[in-house]
Amino acid sequence: MIFFVEMSAAKNEKCKGKHFTWSKPMPHMLLEILVEEALKGNKPSSTYKAEFFVKVATEISQKFNVQCEPKHMNNHLKTVKKEWGIIT
Repeated sequence: MIFFVEMSAAKNEKCKGKHFTWSKPMPHMLLEILVEEALKGNKPSSTYKAEFFVKVATEISQKFNVQCEPKHMNNHLKTVKKEWGIIT
């Protein structure tokens, strides 16, 4: 029971303005899923479908034992696009 309370407190603390930190393997996983989803047709235009961000956030949360939300996916995708623009 104490463990549950501590976990809840940690999650609440993270929501109070702490930034989600991307470890090095996380963006790699994001890019792999981006390619898979595009090949499946889940990218009808220049953007991905909303359920894509939920799926990726869930997979990253489970694999890396973090609290990742769809908004983190969207924000990081913007960062990746910006960085790719600089590279090209």
